[in-house]
Amino acid sequence: MENLLIKIVISLVLGALIGMERERRMKEDFAGFRTFMLVCLFGLISSYISMLFSPVILLVSFSFVGALSALNFYREVIYKKGKGITTEIALLLTFLIGVILFYESYPYIISLALTFLLTLILVLRESLHEFAHRVTTKEIEDFIIFGLVAFVIYPILPESPIDPFGLINLKFIWRALVVIFGLSFTIYTIFKVLRTKGILLCSIFGGLIHSIYTSILLSSNLKKPMIHPFTSAVSSMLLRAYILSLLINPSLVFSNIFLLFTAISGFSMSYLISRKSKEKIKDHMICISSPISFKFTTIYILVFSAIFLLANITLKYFGVFASQILAAVVGLIDVNSLATIFSTFEEESSRSLFLILTSSNILGNSLAILRNNKIIFRSVFKYLILLILLNIFFFLLLEGLLKYTL
Repeated sequence: MENLLIKIVISLVLGALIGMERERRMKEDFAGFRTFMLVCLFGLISSYISMLFSPVILLVSFSFVGALSALNFYREVIYKKGKGITTEIALLLTFLIGVILFYESYPYIISLALTFLLTLILVLRESLHEFAHRVTTKEIEDFIIFGLVAFVIYPILPESPIDPFGLINLKFIWRALVVIFGLSFTIYTIFKVLRTKGILLCSIFGGLIHSIYTSILLSSNLKKPMIHPFTSAVSSMLLRAYILSLLINPSLVFSNIFLLFTAISGFSMSYLISRKSKEKIKDHMICISSPISFKFTTIYILVFSAIFLLANITLKYFGVFASQILAAVVGLIDVNSLATIFSTFEEESSRSLFLILTSSNILGNSLAILRNNKIIFRSVFKYLILLILLNIFFFLLLEGLLKYTL
């Protein structure tokens, strides 16, 4: 009974969260703050009663809410020539959230996640409409390409290696590609929805997709030296490497946490520098394009497969030191491929490889800036070196902590 009382309170809170957003937009008195609270509670209580007596009760309750939604739909859309059925669908989903909450156990992940996701979609209504109108044909094609890679090809690949040496695992290669492309496309979609134009946020989003590309873009367009866009782009690269490692191997959450600390330090430094900076830049000069295309995907699959094979051969036959050299060389150009591959290595060697890989990529960003704009390079270089030193510092701090605890 105590558990039920707690769920009743939670259902009212979840319904209120959705209802507040609807109340703020409501033009006519159909479903607002109190209605959504009661509907979520109704779903919970209906589930409880149906468990005691008959499942038919839950079906009748859901039909009742559906009938109310249908009547309002008829009144608003068909009779009054209105547009959309957002509130009606939200009401039905709120009832179902109450039902799910009843059958869930603590910490009620599904019902909470559905509530926050539904509220987010409702809050971003205008932004999503604008986003839909601004999506280009190429971006739709890129999304289809990602769908083919993630949901068509990946499931049919064999689980075991296809070569006699046990080095070529197509399932892992494709999984890593899905993780890399999925993260990039998610970040790009958020960037498009938010319509971000400020240079600091653009450099953060750009760095989360590909820091060297962002550094090249910034150093090619900026006419005057600015430091914080480059430090924030590089900090995003460190954060991306950490996220990729967790998506491939969640057990690395503590082992690679030094990357997160360095990224947070870099973002903080970027923010402080931006507050002091008096230089401004026109927003339209920063433009992030879609991270996926048919040509890029085809080439990247081949390149990633080659790097995957090379990394495994290097570790198996030449040891960790040779893998560190590989990390230093490849890191000058790209982090994504080796970040996913190193996540499968032994934890201790993986940690040192991530340090070398990310530090090398910071140097790669420096070289890209130097090639495009020597004046900006002279202003930015010392801060990028500072990020490398911070990366090493947090790495050594973590190493010392691990040795002390063990």
